[in-house]
Amino acid sequence: MKTTFSPLIAGVMTWGTWGKNLSPAEMASMIQTCIDNGIDTFDHADIYGGYTTEETFGEGFAQSGISRDKIKLISKCGICYPSEARPLPVKHYNYSPEYIIWSVEESLRKLQTDYLDLLLLHRPSPLMCADEIAGAVLQ
Repeated sequence: MKTTFSPLIAGVMTWGTWGKNLSPAEMASMIQTCIDNGIDTFDHADIYGGYTTEETFGEGFAQSGISRDKIKLISKCGICYPSEARPLPVKHYNYSPEYIIWSVEESLRKLQTDYLDLLLLHRPSPLMCADEIAGAVLQ
């Protein structure tokens, strides 16, 4: 199965608390405006908005009534960023299979979907173990 992404992709990093702080209803409107203008692909990362933007987007998407097959969802994982949602002692990177799987499950729950169209590793490290990551992705 080949997934085709729109020529322009809507980056949602500033839709949440790291920018516009849109409500779910406002995000629903933004999603619809994007689709009306030929943009059906939305780029997320688990860390956006201190780990809150995916959840607000998921609520907005649910409110929009738009069918899941009408949009493409991209997310990224790997950066562990200290925030209220995750009181970590220091920013670091985690590309372990366990963390990738956990992060994807969290993104799916927050986005209110059962699949991502694309998963990216946020700022991949030359020290990561590609074989372990491949195993996590295949799960």
